[in-house]
Amino acid sequence: MATLQGLPAGSVGARESLAEQLALLPACGISGVVAWSDWAAIRAAGLVPHAMGRIDSPDDAEALIASHVDAGVASTTLHVGSAFDDDDTLNRFAGALLEAAARHGHTVLVETHRATVTQDAWRTLRWVERFPDLRFSLDASHWVVGGELDYGGGFADRLTLFDPVLRRSPMVQGRIASGGAIQVAVNDPGPWRAHAIALWTRAFALRRQDAPNQSIAFCPELLPHVAGEAWFGYAPVRRCTDAPSGLEETTDRFTEALRLFDLADTCAVSAVDFSLELRR
Repeated sequence: MATLQGLPAGSVGARESLAEQLALLPACGISGVVAWSDWAAIRAAGLVPHAMGRIDSPDDAEALIASHVDAGVASTTLHVGSAFDDDDTLNRFAGALLEAAARHGHTVLVETHRATVTQDAWRTLRWVERFPDLRFSLDASHWVVGGELDYGGGFADRLTLFDPVLRRSPMVQGRIASGGAIQVAVNDPGPWRAHAIALWTRAFALRRQDAPNQSIAFCPELLPHVAGEAWFGYAPVRRCTDAPSGLEETTDRFTEALRLFDLADTCAVSAVDFSLELRR
């Protein structure tokens, strides 16, 4: 849903209302939407709603997940805690999430995201070792930029370290990041697009290996630079005196999202062969 937020008037996906924007998606081959709210509108457009949410304490998990189940959403993706939470708190978060997921028979995913308990990749991997039943909504862009994964040209060597999270990610959020920017254009020069393709292909292959009969959701999430009073700082911009806030986005996020879907399709095909290689 974030991709639809604050689209400039010239965007292919800009419309007067959210309902009109959602109505565009089925014809693009999109079957579901991840959103913090407006699940009824998503369902009315013939799409499957997946919920987003945030918990600041393990005690918040049960009530929020129960509310999502009552709303009839297909899954819940959560921003969990903060990067300053200690391991004891992480353990309590895991227990609360796993218990609520089991109690309600509901898919609960932890998003890999800066400023949350998954900000640090190393600590997230240790968390998975302690709680292997955790499942993730993989937004690898936060680790690409936050951990500068290509530092010293070492992306390929570091990629396999993420396998425990990749194989536990039934949802992959689509965004290409660089070593210094959270959101770059799909066709920007540099190694970033190739890195994203390698990462998504590996994630699809490992998930296919572990859960061959389960689907994998690919969800582009391209945030604006600014929307109304909310400053995100994600979309690349340039100065433009005629634009609101004096800045204009340099890409059409709606078109970029469709390009990401095309990339993901390519990754899914490649993942079939890669899965066979992993079995050898």
